[in-house]
Amino acid sequence: MKIILQKTRFLEKLIFVFVLTCAFSAAHAEDMARSLYKKNSEYLYQIKVVELVSNKKSSIGSGFLVSANGLVATNYHVISSYIQNPGKYRIEFIAQNNERSDLTVEDIDVVNDLALLKSDISSETFLELSPEMPGNGEFIYSLGNPQDLGSAVVPGTYNGYIASSFYKRIHFTGSLNPGMSGGPVLNQAGTVIGINVATSGNQISYLISVNKLKALMDEYVTRKTPPKDFNNRIHEQLIANQKKLMDNILSADWGKTSLGDTEVLSKLSEFVSCWGTQKDQKKEDKYSAVSIDCQMKEDIFIDRFFNTGKVGYQYKWLQSISLNPVQFYSLIERFYARVFSGNRAEKDDVHPYKCNEAFISGPDQRVVFCSRAYKDYAGLYDVVLVSTTVHKNDRALLSYFSMSGIEKDPALRFAERFLGETKWN
Repeated sequence: MKIILQKTRFLEKLIFVFVLTCAFSAAHAEDMARSLYKKNSEYLYQIKVVELVSNKKSSIGSGFLVSANGLVATNYHVISSYIQNPGKYRIEFIAQNNERSDLTVEDIDVVNDLALLKSDISSETFLELSPEMPGNGEFIYSLGNPQDLGSAVVPGTYNGYIASSFYKRIHFTGSLNPGMSGGPVLNQAGTVIGINVATSGNQISYLISVNKLKALMDEYVTRKTPPKDFNNRIHEQLIANQKKLMDNILSADWGKTSLGDTEVLSKLSEFVSCWGTQKDQKKEDKYSAVSIDCQMKEDIFIDRFFNTGKVGYQYKWLQSISLNPVQFYSLIERFYARVFSGNRAEKDDVHPYKCNEAFISGPDQRVVFCSRAYKDYAGLYDVVLVSTTVHKNDRALLSYFSMSGIEKDPALRFAERFLGETKWN
């Protein structure tokens, strides 16, 4: 009995210390948030893209001063409408004291969703970029202008780079909201470690590493003048990114997994996430279906109707229970009709798809390869491949992949290897 009482008291003390520690940590974070906001809010701006005819805001975000000569950092997606249609919009900032002025675009990094803007501000002080990243679990503080309600600071924790992120996003445990995009994230020393970019809700948000901003600023300083054509700048960046992406994919050691009577590609890379699903079976069902669906979680934002830089693939195993051959082939055709590209694009962005169809290894394997060319970015395509192999009129494997913003040669090399990965047992 005495031992039980001692254990109970020990646990009570442990819980008390834990609660006290959490309360102290929360209070410390709140105090630090207030202090950092007070010291640095003057360098935080609301960024507005204004439609010229109506003189009303078209999009809003946040930005922050990063140099003595008036350079302001923000997200590319905040000012993307201006980049795509510069004759229809202007960009302005609003400071904490309600001072406002127009901004010009000095440079962009569409892959990492960054932009450098130029203001007429001259200031000896500005937000400094951190020389190192925090440790996992350290408190960090996001500044921005949520929902057009005024400026705010959001405390949270740094959780390192997301393992499945090809674009090296940072996981931030804090609640970002629309309007905070492009705002700075500070460590406890008050230097910038990241830039707000997106949220998934439930205290899961994403940041761009300050190292990406440093690289863009270094390029800007080296070049000394803004690009003459921002579409050409985007084109160069998309070409370089897809080379890096495809080199990573094509040099990887692809694993295998079993699906029905076949072996298929298991996982393309660490930045591709896979899920498995199985059709709920009922007594009256005439076929069974099992799927593996793999996708990159990220893409590159060009404008609100056009994104690119993404890879996805799917396998679906179909097996007849009581379908006759005609019904089974009809089922396969219905699945064909559901296949689509993995990205958004409109007719102003891309040409129509052109498709080629072939039968490989006899009449039982049908392959359709489709591509559509980008209008503004020559040499880049969206591609879709669908392959169906039928065995004994009652079993079929449907294989599908889509890639956006890819050159044709690596797309064809990937298609050849992708098809070669499938083996029937």
